[in-house]
Amino acid sequence: MHKSLAAGLALVLGLISLASAAESWPKSRQQILDASGRPLLVPSVAFFKAGTITPLAVYSDAALTKPLAQPVKADGTGRFPRIYLPSALYAEQVTGPYGNLLWFDDGLGYVPPTADGGGGSGTVDLTAIAATGDVKWRMDAGIMPGWVRMNGRTLGGAGSGATELASASASAAFSYLWNTFPDTVASVVGGRGTSASSDFSAGKQIVIPTMQGLLQGGLDDMGSSPAGRFQTITDLTLSAGSTTATVFNSARLAIGMTVIANGISAGTTITDINGTTITLSQPAAAGSTGTVSGARFSALGDAQMPGQIGGDAFTGLSNKNLPAVLPGGSVIVDYPAHTYITHETLATASITASTGASPVTNLQQGLKNDLTAAPNAKTFSVSQPNPGGGLPVSNLPPTRLGTFYLKL
Repeated sequence: MHKSLAAGLALVLGLISLASAAESWPKSRQQILDASGRPLLVPSVAFFKAGTITPLAVYSDAALTKPLAQPVKADGTGRFPRIYLPSALYAEQVTGPYGNLLWFDDGLGYVPPTADGGGGSGTVDLTAIAATGDVKWRMDAGIMPGWVRMNGRTLGGAGSGATELASASASAAFSYLWNTFPDTVASVVGGRGTSASSDFSAGKQIVIPTMQGLLQGGLDDMGSSPAGRFQTITDLTLSAGSTTATVFNSARLAIGMTVIANGISAGTTITDINGTTITLSQPAAAGSTGTVSGARFSALGDAQMPGQIGGDAFTGLSNKNLPAVLPGGSVIVDYPAHTYITHETLATASITASTGASPVTNLQQGLKNDLTAAPNAKTFSVSQPNPGGGLPVSNLPPTRLGTFYLKL
């Protein structure tokens, strides 16, 4: 047979073999027990395509030719029959004898390997598939088989009660989060034990780091020299026990920045800036008097630590955020000199006639024009009220929304 024809035939046969591959459901021939360790009477199981509520056909034979009616019921001792599934990711829903939900686990099973293009046996190129802990973004809000949404909910083993995924398939992602991040990023509900495997076996849950309302960014150092985009690095002079310190250069410092330096407690931030003098939210530690070279002032918790969160889409401006030079705020009024008429004293006169003397009252004795001196100039302050002002301003760049997923 010609080599190319043989290779093509081998490829077709390999694909047929992969397409018809089946796996036995792990709970086949197994009893389902109640909380007291007694077999449940006639529990049932239904299967769905992973990430959906679309039924998945299952079979009673490895050749996948004899479909089983669903839900598949166990016998009176709680033992399920032999069940075969196609090699694919799936979800299982197990209910008790009265229809009560015992568990619903998603992302089970596995994706079969694909045949290589050269006609050889099926292989998986590990550089072409996602690894545990990888993150991807999709422009929808659906559930992805083999992935969990990064929504701050929890994952754990079957029966753990985890809110995003409770399944044995979560083991690798549980270990990745447990071993990679501290509790401030991926906390373990109920506290961390001795190891990821022991916590997973104990039914604990771990919180999936959230990406809700967040944009991804790069670490400021990322294995190289810091870029100084999310942080400012400058020398810091401390006085032990004091919240007042000085910096060599305050040009790129802002109130609220986190300070990372020897002699500074974790979580210390800048609360005020005046020139090169800064005020810290916590006093410098004992024995820290002196200059610390290369202190870091981060716009996030720590711009060099994975998983940190910072920034806000909306912020308000205070007077310290306004330009150092503002428009003038006063008006000077210069009054001119002016004249006025002075009424002098009023007089009473007597008019004598043949009939006798008669008094005349309220006669003006004289008039005079007078000139007043110019008063001193006066300065009046001018305020600029802004009714309805003080609202936050948006810092949000143009953004399209979707869902971030973490690989199991």
